[in-house]
Amino acid sequence: MDRQGFDELVAIMDRLAQGDEAAVVTLYERFRGRIAGAVQQVAAVRGTPLRPDDLEGVVVEVCFELARVAGAWSPEGGALPWVWARHRVANVVDRELGQWTEPLDEQQLAHVADVAAPAPDTEPAHARDTPMWPALERIAADHHRARLLLDALERSGISRRDRELWLEYVCEKAVGNPAPATTVGPVFAMRESTVRQAARRVRQRIHRLASTDQRYASLTGLPVLA
Repeated sequence: MDRQGFDELVAIMDRLAQGDEAAVVTLYERFRGRIAGAVQQVAAVRGTPLRPDDLEGVVVEVCFELARVAGAWSPEGGALPWVWARHRVANVVDRELGQWTEPLDEQQLAHVADVAAPAPDTEPAHARDTPMWPALERIAADHHRARLLLDALERSGISRRDRELWLEYVCEKAVGNPAPATTVGPVFAMRESTVRQAARRVRQRIHRLASTDQRYASLTGLPVLA
C-alpha cells in the first residue's frame, strides 16, 4: 500500500474510533479488495473458499468488526487493520461457514510448554525473558482451536495480565513443575495463592462461556483447562 492509501486508511480508522458509523461504508468502498483477500485466505485454510455473493457479505461484516476495535488499532504498529485483527476476521468467516473444526495439534501446544521448560543447570523461569503469550498467538495463526481459545479468553472479560499469568502457569504444569505458582509468582510480583486463584478464575470463566455458547464447547476438553 502506498503512503497516500495508508494515510487515507489511518483517517478512516480514526473516524471509526470516534464513532463515525458512515466510515464503515468508506472503509468498505475503499479497501474492500484487500479485506476480501484477507477473508479468502482464512476461508482457504478452512478448505471452503467463499462464493462472490457470500464474500461481499463477509467483507461488510469484517468492516463492522474493525469499527468495533478501531480505537485499539495503531498505525505505528505497522500491521494493516485486517491483519492486526486477524482473529476477528477469522471469527466472521467461521460464522459464515458454520461449525468448522480442526483437531488441535497437541504437539504444537506441547511446543509452547517446551519453550517454557528450563534446560538443566539454567536459570529459573522467573529470571528468563520467555513470555508464552506470543508463542500461543503464533500457533493461533494456523490452528483454529487455539484461535478459538484466544477469542474465548477475550470474550470472557479476562484481563491481559491474567491471560498471560494463566498461560505461564499451565505451561509450568505441563513441563512437570510441581509448584507452578511458586515459579510464576515472581514474574508478576504476586503471591502463590493469588496466582492459583487467578489461574482458577480463568478456567472457570472459559468453562462458563463454553456452557452458554456452543461455539466454545470444544474447549472444555483441552488439557490446559482441566
